[in-house]
Amino acid sequence: MNIYSTLEQLLGLLKQQSDHYRSMLVFMEHEKNAALSSDLNALNEVGVEKEKILVKCQRLEEKRRQLVTDLAKSLGYSVGMLNLKMISQLAAEPYAGRFRRTSTEFMAVLSQLQEANQRNKQFFEHSLDLLRSSFNLLSELQTSSTIYYRTGNIRNSKSTGKCVCSDI
Repeated sequence: MNIYSTLEQLLGLLKQQSDHYRSMLVFMEHEKNAALSSDLNALNEVGVEKEKILVKCQRLEEKRRQLVTDLAKSLGYSVGMLNLKMISQLAAEPYAGRFRRTSTEFMAVLSQLQEANQRNKQFFEHSLDLLRSSFNLLSELQTSSTIYYRTGNIRNSKSTGKCVCSDI
């Protein structure tokens, strides 16, 4: 396989990965909306779709690693040294410019994906904290009445509740 063929394949593969990551962004927005509306079915559907995209991305990543390995051998570099910036510096035009643009677009999509992931993570952590607080409040409403006798024995009587609000 010649270098130009490998470069073309790598550019195509990076475009596919970017497209998959963009579609992941859409599903992450759907996930946030489904969570906000407490739509469990929609959350499950989004989870399935995200998993499908991740599987596709993993396959593409394996192919990308193989292409970079082949390219590194052809150019006489170690695999760890080659990144998109270095490839753009080593490649002749028009490949150099295409790799610079692809690298910029790819990094922008990854950045957006990381931001969306962080935003959803914070949202879900906040929701989980609220659920824990509600659970703790409800658990505290039902407390046992512990009675200490002169002998030092402890005896629990029937559980009682606490009144938080007189209106129901």
